[in-house]
Amino acid sequence: MDKHLLTEIEIKDFKCFKDFKAEGFKRVNLIGGKNNVGKTAFMEACYLITNSYNILKLHPNYKKGQTTNIDREFFYNEIIKLILSIEEHRNSKDFLLEWLLEEFTFQNYNFEIEIDKEFNLSAKDNVISPCEYIKQNYYNHGSVNISSFRKNIYYNIIYKKNHAPILDNYTFISIQNNMNEAIRNMIDELKLMNKYDYINGLMNDIFNIEKIDVIKNKVMLQQSGTFLELSNFGDGLRSLFSIIIVLLTHKEKIVFIDEIENGIHYSLLDDLWEIILKISKEQNVQVFATTHSKECIESYARVAKKLEDEDVTYIKMSKQKDGSIYAGVREYKILENSISQDHEVR
Repeated sequence: MDKHLLTEIEIKDFKCFKDFKAEGFKRVNLIGGKNNVGKTAFMEACYLITNSYNILKLHPNYKKGQTTNIDREFFYNEIIKLILSIEEHRNSKDFLLEWLLEEFTFQNYNFEIEIDKEFNLSAKDNVISPCEYIKQNYYNHGSVNISSFRKNIYYNIIYKKNHAPILDNYTFISIQNNMNEAIRNMIDELKLMNKYDYINGLMNDIFNIEKIDVIKNKVMLQQSGTFLELSNFGDGLRSLFSIIIVLLTHKEKIVFIDEIENGIHYSLLDDLWEIILKISKEQNVQVFATTHSKECIESYARVAKKLEDEDVTYIKMSKQKDGSIYAGVREYKILENSISQDHEVR
């Protein structure tokens, strides 16, 4: 990847972050630290702003150089969907209930996030303002009050009465997320991309899964000649499968994986990291992942050394005495030295 999609970020007043800066991100970035230090909030901020910027850049008129002619209602609706997905990830049960009762409202957002001195997303009393720096000039793409999201002309695309919205951005992987519909679509994509046999081979090597398919609109896995629904398998298999399929179908994107070791047995951690490092390199995918596990961090460092993959970092997040959050970014050489000298890298 010649230029990483995200190399530096500034976050102000987003959740637990008051005035935070970090830089030096590589292709694969593992985030560790104590509980409640802001690992997931950091990923949510990165997820929100990078996807917002990517949605803007992929707009047909933007790609033609007609920056002032983008469909702002569409752009705002996509930003709202990203914020909805963060709300869903954080508090899925309450969110679903409130949505079904048509009582859902956003928490009060006041923040400012900026990446790579290219794109800025700010909010004041839930009024979101996306801004861009074009040839060192500041360009404001208007603003929208996300509390009035039901008035957006694209609202009915995500809303159906008595159903929670279907959010189609699945680059934030969490064991909490229901990805069945997305996985069905991604299996079709893999067939078109000629990568279907590749993922079947990986799942066979690790879990003795003979075949993956969509049967009667359900994701099914064949084991010992019998097809079973994906939901019948354990968290570890479903988590690893979700990671693999998202990496394979999101070329040149950023993928966020929350609590990456969740449900995965420690004996499979080296397999997990070898898959992530290899596929992310092949697909030019930038990865951010959080972990609570010392074994996961050590496995990450060990596999990076084995593959001689220097495009990695370990980011240790810690809370300072004044309450601020600091991110110490450790590059490959530090990880390599820690493993070589048998030092703990956490």
